[in-house]
Amino acid sequence: MNRSNTVTFVSAGMLSPKKRDHILARRQLYLNYGALSLATTLDTMGTSTLLVHGEHREPADVLDMLLDKGVFPSRLPIMLSIPSFYALPWAQTFCRLVRDIDPDARVIVGGRWVVGPDPDWLHAKLPEADLLVPGLAEPLIASLLTNAPDLRLLPASKPDVVLNHTLVSGFERYQPSIEASRGCGMGCSFCEERDIPLEKLGEPQQFARALAAVSSQYGDSEIRPYFQSSMFVPNEKWATGLAKAFQADGLNVAWRTESRVDVLTPETIACLAGAGLKVLDLGLETASPTQILNMRKSRHPDRYLERASILLKACSDHGIAAKVNVLLYAGETTKTLEETRSFLDDHKSSIAGVSVGPVVAYGPPKTANILLNEWSRSGATPVDPSSANDSGISMIHLSHDFDAKSAEAASLHLSRRYMDAKAYFYLKSFSYYPRDYARADFDRDVAASDTSQLPFRTAEGITGADTREKATHRGQASLAVTEQVR
Repeated sequence: MNRSNTVTFVSAGMLSPKKRDHILARRQLYLNYGALSLATTLDTMGTSTLLVHGEHREPADVLDMLLDKGVFPSRLPIMLSIPSFYALPWAQTFCRLVRDIDPDARVIVGGRWVVGPDPDWLHAKLPEADLLVPGLAEPLIASLLTNAPDLRLLPASKPDVVLNHTLVSGFERYQPSIEASRGCGMGCSFCEERDIPLEKLGEPQQFARALAAVSSQYGDSEIRPYFQSSMFVPNEKWATGLAKAFQADGLNVAWRTESRVDVLTPETIACLAGAGLKVLDLGLETASPTQILNMRKSRHPDRYLERASILLKACSDHGIAAKVNVLLYAGETTKTLEETRSFLDDHKSSIAGVSVGPVVAYGPPKTANILLNEWSRSGATPVDPSSANDSGISMIHLSHDFDAKSAEAASLHLSRRYMDAKAYFYLKSFSYYPRDYARADFDRDVAASDTSQLPFRTAEGITGADTREKATHRGQASLAVTEQVR
């Protein structure tokens, strides 16, 4: 059997979208920048690497492509990254196919949010895997290519390397990423990074050099990079430095990032707008004082909401599209959801779109049960008590007011209340849709879709949505909960 000398990284895809299965959901691309960081690190060491995304393709089709490229089978391991529990069924099928074709293949599996909670549980789900890597692998990556890898959990800060997007198969389709920082440490009860301290941002000049390098990878093509960070929180001085650094290097690139609603000031927002920030994903999660406390978002709900109001207005004033994330949480009631909706109504002119959904317990029983037990005190129960062990995904009945089925109805209702097709396309095309996916393509896909499953208003659905909203305002219709569409 002929073998290559290439390390292939495979980002596990999904057999179906994690939320509603429709054409628009299957168009989305998610660059696995963690796997790309590892591939880039090996590339700088002189090792031939390739990163392939499973997307919504069949695992067999991806493996056929690797065979056609001649990179599989290989003398070196195949690195399988599982970015979420929704990708686990795809990964299981892919591993079985790899073993069928090459019984001697060495399969190394990573993806810290999936591997880390309980490696023994995952190994039972993926018996074909030779090795599971539970944490960040940058300090280990060279060792993983040897026959005696060192799996000690070493500290892994953000590597000082520009991601080489050309290592991605079909990279031109993907919007690029620049990793800004890691960690968060704000303590929100539902967050995977609640106890992981936030890293300090690098110097603005580093970002300018990284952006210039990434731009050159795409040649003359327009890019809209995502500055990856669980909580992007520069101060005014840093933001001013970023704008100056971009200007000095002649960089005129629109970009997107993510933060909380209570950590950025209007002065910082003004400077970031000057540096090209165009879309800001904001984790509001809720505007209910009760749920703010339950989520441990803040110990001071009034101050939290006041800062959110100020930030949303600042985004609007400076031409930044604010996409607001809303999380329906354990114990949600008609009253708490109405408080959130009232806040969103008051700030509707400053909101470009929303992403709404109920909380989900991710992970095997070892970790999921901790959350499920906590949520049970608020009246929440898992839809299927065996789901944590079966899939690592536990959908939730949030309360007596909101079961899982009503969550879907309210998800669509609340999303459509604040987002039409134009806004949805703009937000998705900025970072998630293929770079060559035009509005005309989007419109054709919308026309071919069941619009009752789409999280935005269409021309056909506006009247019905408006009618439901008016009825709800009069108290003649009750809201149910939602599903996240981040």
